[in-house]
Amino acid sequence: MKKVFVYLRHTFLDRTIMRTILVSYLLVNVLLLLLLGYLSIKDSTKMITDEIVSSSNKVMEQAALGLSFNLEESKRSLVMLAGNHSVITMMKEHQKIGIESRLQHERNISEIAQGVSTYQTLISDVLMIGETGYVNNLDGRKTLQWDYPFQSQPWVKQTFERNPQGSFFSIGVHMQDYYLSTDITRYNQPVLSVVLQVKGYQGQILGAVIGNLDLGKINGMFEQSAYQNKGSIFLIDENRHIIVHKDSAKIGQVLDFPSEEKLYEHPSGHFQENIDGVETLVIYQPTAVSGWKMISTVPMSDITSQSQPLKTNLGRILYLCLIANTLISLLITLRISLPVRRLMAALDRMGEDDSLYVKPRDYRYRELNQIGDKFKGLMGRIDLLIKQNYLTQINLKEEELKTLQAQINPHFLFNTLQQLQTEIVCGNTEESNHIVLSLSNLFRYSMKRSEEEVELEREINNVSDYLYILNKKYNNGIRVSFSIPDRDVLRRKIPKLTLQPIVENSIRHGFGDHIREGAIHIKAVGGRKGVLIVVSDNGQGMSKERAAELTRHINSTTQKSDNIGLYNVNQRIKLKYGEPYGIRIYSKQGVGMRVSILLPIMD
Repeated sequence: MKKVFVYLRHTFLDRTIMRTILVSYLLVNVLLLLLLGYLSIKDSTKMITDEIVSSSNKVMEQAALGLSFNLEESKRSLVMLAGNHSVITMMKEHQKIGIESRLQHERNISEIAQGVSTYQTLISDVLMIGETGYVNNLDGRKTLQWDYPFQSQPWVKQTFERNPQGSFFSIGVHMQDYYLSTDITRYNQPVLSVVLQVKGYQGQILGAVIGNLDLGKINGMFEQSAYQNKGSIFLIDENRHIIVHKDSAKIGQVLDFPSEEKLYEHPSGHFQENIDGVETLVIYQPTAVSGWKMISTVPMSDITSQSQPLKTNLGRILYLCLIANTLISLLITLRISLPVRRLMAALDRMGEDDSLYVKPRDYRYRELNQIGDKFKGLMGRIDLLIKQNYLTQINLKEEELKTLQAQINPHFLFNTLQQLQTEIVCGNTEESNHIVLSLSNLFRYSMKRSEEEVELEREINNVSDYLYILNKKYNNGIRVSFSIPDRDVLRRKIPKLTLQPIVENSIRHGFGDHIREGAIHIKAVGGRKGVLIVVSDNGQGMSKERAAELTRHINSTTQKSDNIGLYNVNQRIKLKYGEPYGIRIYSKQGVGMRVSILLPIMD
């Protein structure tokens, strides 16, 4: 009895969380019940209507933000094509240029189109149409009807006209009757298209890049309705054509409201309207695209049917709720206190055996179990991060040691000094200085161990120094080229000594000891998923089966492959950034090898 008294005194008299929960919960709920009863009895219909309007506006705001973001992403993809030299040339002069130039331009366009298909999920296809008659799409016209009269279509003509909205605008919904009938997912299906005009160097319109947006994915942004899925949310353009609707049969139809002018009295708002004999609450809101409006409709019968019983029953249960709330508050406080104390005791025992392990227990309430599980998961992640950091440090030191050993290898050093002697004897002062500077840069870069991440530019400079010295051994038989369209990518951070092992792998396994016409190309681009670096060579390559086997080995965490360099680089990236990142290998026997490195964007 004494223990019970002490427990109650600590719970209700001392300043504790339990007492705060009890008092706060009791007072807040009593006030809320009184306020809710007063407002509901006074005007329950208005309250529910306002709640629906607020809820619908939030849903439409989220959908509008998502639509705006995806349109902006789509625009970026179209800009890549509209500003490409090959696209401009083909639209302007495709009937004049030779077959070799035509094929080269088509390959360039195909490479960009592949990037659009890979990284842009909202665009189902992109049409490149020039006023001179040039037509292309993402799959190189394989799915298009060759004799389709694009130039005579009204929606195509619209893309060649100057638009007050600028070079990027929407042409609304049209039918995709230009695909082959075997393409059942797109043939003769409605599509919403956006346009980016292609202009020449003097500002003249040469054609347009038309992005066909996936209506299914856009509709996915509007699946959540304003009220219990009985209403609907849809999108109209500046001509009141429905361009997005969960009922695909209504897409392309003109919106028919008796009082449709109300939609344009204010930028956003709501009103009641009789639609097809049903009194309906109409909520509208603008979007980021000029002239487009988002509309939500909810039948008023659904609102009134909910408010009427509330008026009748709320008064009866209000007093019972007040009494029950007091008893429930007391009971909840007492029942929560014991599990909380058990949780605190378990946390106090953590670390007694010098480990981060937290023993799971059932604390009765889901929230407390979640706290326990989250804390256990946090400790597990901390332990995992400690191990990962340890392994990353080991791999980095191994790679630094391997690189340093390779650079001070007697053969490497002897060859470098012999090349230096040759240049000095021949009087090539500039070449001699270049060799000395490159060798000193290599030693300095490898021996500076305080950095785990460096800028991409420094990593490329290190590889350039390494290739410069090594190329002397092969009488400049290796052509080295770089492609970095966006110079900002050079400032991105990557793990130190990422590129040199891959380049060394290309020379050792791709070219062998006798190099006459070797080529190594390094490309770096930024994208939504991160920074992509591609190292490709024209060496002997390998079979598809051998490439698959090498991929399995470098991704294995239990055994290393014969190719230690690729394995270490891949494991360091995955340990540091996670499974989505790392190395991918593409190779063809007798053609060459391409190693792609995907890294997150690190400032």
